[in-house]
Amino acid sequence: MTMRTDNEIERDVKDELQWNPDLDATDIAVSVKQGVVTLAGFVKSWSDKYEAEMAAKRVSGVRGIANDLEVRLPNVDERPDPDIARDAVSALKSQLPLSSENTRVVVKNGWITLEGNVEWYYQKSIAESAVRR
Repeated sequence: MTMRTDNEIERDVKDELQWNPDLDATDIAVSVKQGVVTLAGFVKSWSDKYEAEMAAKRVSGVRGIANDLEVRLPNVDERPDPDIARDAVSALKSQLPLSSENTRVVVKNGWITLEGNVEWYYQKSIAESAVRR
């Protein structure tokens, strides 16, 4: 039997996570070292944490699993930072399609910070109003 590489295992675990329709794997990072899979990031429920681990166990060549996923139960009023960051990046791209590449979005505890340089002041204003919503 041939030994599977860490890269092959990592690819297959990611595919398995994406394939599972009951699991939102958007914020799960996967790394593999010597056949041991580490799941990091966060999920929205305890069942998602369990499902992610089960998905990794189904992949051939996995010798062990470190399930470091954090469960963050969604708050009614609170959106997770990665969701906010994705929406902010998307808003920037739609409002400033040519210069959004020069702007970086940083989200911490629900607060958005824009970093980078723009050529014109109006681009700064457009970027601010695009992410304000």
